[in-house]
Amino acid sequence: MKKKYIYLMVFILVVILFYIFCTNVVYQGSMSILMSFGKPVKVITNPGIYLKFPYPFNSVEKIDARLIMLQPSPSEFLTADKKNLILESAVCYRISDPVLFIKTVRNKNGLEMRITDLLASHTGLLLGVKELSDIINVDPTKIKFRDMNAELTKLIRKDGKDLGIYVSQVFIKRVMLPYENTLAVYKRMRAERDRIAKKYIAEGEEQALRIKAEADKESRTIIAKAKSKASIIKGKAEAEAMRIYGDSYQKNIGFYRYLRTLQAYEKMFGKKTMIVLDEKSAILKALFSGNKNEKK
Repeated sequence: MKKKYIYLMVFILVVILFYIFCTNVVYQGSMSILMSFGKPVKVITNPGIYLKFPYPFNSVEKIDARLIMLQPSPSEFLTADKKNLILESAVCYRISDPVLFIKTVRNKNGLEMRITDLLASHTGLLLGVKELSDIINVDPTKIKFRDMNAELTKLIRKDGKDLGIYVSQVFIKRVMLPYENTLAVYKRMRAERDRIAKKYIAEGEEQALRIKAEADKESRTIIAKAKSKASIIKGKAEAEAMRIYGDSYQKNIGFYRYLRTLQAYEKMFGKKTMIVLDEKSAILKALFSGNKNEKK
């Protein structure tokens, strides 16, 4: 009875050792490279359990097949107008050729060092031909982040083929300014804002003048039409008044002349006016004799 237990334990131990040393388990999202005396002989990408010879005949290098994001430490660069910028970038990649990956960089740490060096080199060259206003600007249309990201992706992707990786995307996450450049950038941004404000004010004043000119023109037109209409009405009224006066004066011409004479005397003589008249004066006749032509 005891022998059966011993045989069972030995069998279980053999199975465990066989599983540990003679099998290769490939999980979802990963792949394995089967090595023979340090040389890659087979790449396994499908998940499952595979047989192999024990070490040192065969060894296994496990590689992450998922999309990986590398975020190097922020680095300082110089623009074309001699301004320092601190950029924080990121690289998204996956291993596409495991054999080439093993031969060139051996492991993930070596790969990240190579990518970091390539990213710093290409970023420095791109920023060397761009000014600070291409990176930091109050006008969104003048910022060239997308162009830089696309160019960096193209360059790093080309270099990544020699490392056995496929670079999906390279992008600049954040732009920071050294302390000594912050004040200069703020001044330039303020000047840009002032320029835009002056532009809006000038456009507003121009529009106000145009509206005022149109209003003045319209008001003069309305006033001219009103004056013209008023003149016509006044002319008709004066003509009607003259007609009425004429009809009235035709009824008694002598009284009309007498009345006009008195109105003339009223305008001629003031309160302190002293006039010496002859007894035959027409004025005295008009004052004392009355209207001889008045109809009875």
